[in-house]
Amino acid sequence: MAVTPRIEIKQSQSLLMTPQLRQAINLLQMSNLELNELLSKELENNPFLEREDDRLADTEISSQPSIDDYTQEKQPNSEEDYAPDIDYDNSFDDYASDREGYEGNNDYSWSEYASSKNHNADEEFDFFEKKLSSKPSLYELLDQQISLNFPHPKDKIIASRLSAFLDESGYFRGNIRDIATKLNLPVEDIENILRIMQGFEPSGIFARDLKECLSIQLKDLNRLDPQMQKLLDNLELLGQRKFKELKKICAADDEDLATMIADIKMLNPKPAADYHSDTASNIIPDVFVRTNKQGDYLIELNNMSLPRLLINKEYYSEIKSLSGKNKEAKRYLKEQLGHAGFLMKALHQRATSILRVCEEIVRNQREFFEKGIDYLKPMLLRDVAEALEMHESTISRVTTNKYMHTPRGIFELKYFFSAAAGTYTGDENTSVISIKHQIKQLIENEEPQNILSDDKIVELMAQKGIKIARRTVNKYREAMGIPTSAERKRQKRNQI
Repeated sequence: MAVTPRIEIKQSQSLLMTPQLRQAINLLQMSNLELNELLSKELENNPFLEREDDRLADTEISSQPSIDDYTQEKQPNSEEDYAPDIDYDNSFDDYASDREGYEGNNDYSWSEYASSKNHNADEEFDFFEKKLSSKPSLYELLDQQISLNFPHPKDKIIASRLSAFLDESGYFRGNIRDIATKLNLPVEDIENILRIMQGFEPSGIFARDLKECLSIQLKDLNRLDPQMQKLLDNLELLGQRKFKELKKICAADDEDLATMIADIKMLNPKPAADYHSDTASNIIPDVFVRTNKQGDYLIELNNMSLPRLLINKEYYSEIKSLSGKNKEAKRYLKEQLGHAGFLMKALHQRATSILRVCEEIVRNQREFFEKGIDYLKPMLLRDVAEALEMHESTISRVTTNKYMHTPRGIFELKYFFSAAAGTYTGDENTSVISIKHQIKQLIENEEPQNILSDDKIVELMAQKGIKIARRTVNKYREAMGIPTSAERKRQKRNQI
């Protein structure tokens, strides 16, 4: 048979990422703060979107749709029939997964997509300027360091809670005992996390007073010697310029004292002042969790930070009649009305998805809310996805950059997820976090004359009904930065 070139017609199916679907995915993973900014831009760019408060000021609302009552049963009119399917769990979800090459930061925003329909849009939009990186806020910087330094959800929860007590200068203004009581943890655990966070950048952050702030910075510079420590212990004398007394206390001559004072002047007494960002103000809860009189948990979206939107179809009809036979004007009006309807539908699905995921988290972690972090159960994204019949990547987007305000504080949704510990008994109700905490408590309570070996810890854990291997104890101990029994014995011998 001869091989010759020929032309054939072939029919096939392929997955395409439409701009509308991409925008729906972006909406899902946005925090309330980011979404509020986007909606403000949409209100400026789309003539058919308006705030409910503005409408109420002009006339009484009778049948206008809103984000809370816009459902699939209330279909758009014929002008909007082309509105795309934005089901987050359809076949597009795998293609749009963040873990499979989808970069959300490179997507056009909704307003950019709408403006791209105009011929003159490129003249007003500086694409290069939009790609320039900006200096991260203080909260973003701390959040990155928390993720790097605390791989375990329990420690991240504590660190996130401590971050909420920073003032504008970068000083920690919280009460350790109150925080420990609220989280149902020993004070020592909170102090250990705070001590690690005092090593974060900018240097001196999380100090509790000026002396501690300067000490942290001097320690980072390897300049905190006994003489400098004595000078820091008497900062009030330095402020009063009583140099003779300081020389006597520090056992220093004029040159040494001048050098130490010069070193102190080079330090920053307000580590967070350069960031112009209050850490606490950046954390706006997306969801509130409360209890009623019967002890049941009630979950509510934080709609106070989002504008309530309406579609002004009356204005559309009025403008359409004035456009006459201008096809270009009619096409533009049809597109803008369709964009508005799609945005309302996407916002409704976003709110529904967040509520469903939060309800499942609260249901699984009820003991955590009632008894504390030690009762945090193992839970995976896959578990929630199967329970809600959603895709795992959808759960990942919902739990990213979303915060839950609970009776125990404000926590990011992703902190409630941790793996189950592998035990001989196959008990999957035991969280890795819980086992690590129990191992840490055993080591902290050991006597100097009776240092616990890994084998002994295995035996003590078995007495509590948790059967784990010796290599598991060794792995968890190293992950927590706890030295071996021989090293601990040597350290405690030197302390005696």
